[in-house]
Amino acid sequence: MLEKLAHTSIGLGFASIGLTIATWAKEKGKSEQERAHAERFGNFVGLWAPTFFLLGIYLLKLRELGYDSEAEKLADEIQALKEKIG
Repeated sequence: MLEKLAHTSIGLGFASIGLTIATWAKEKGKSEQERAHAERFGNFVGLWAPTFFLLGIYLLKLRELGYDSEAEKLADEIQALKEKIG
């Protein structure tokens, strides 16, 4: 479970880099104000990448240390509670 979350997080990091580049490229050549907005938004999205990468590395490290089984137990307990409530 942790490995799947880690790979998803790393994938989101690469996706945010791609979205940043796409945002910058999309607004190229338009008015100065639109280019400035695209650059600010691109920088904002670009700041997500390090967070996603660090989260992915942290989750992989937790899996390596053996916390994956505990995460699965917790997920099973949450599922049992959901079934009890609903």
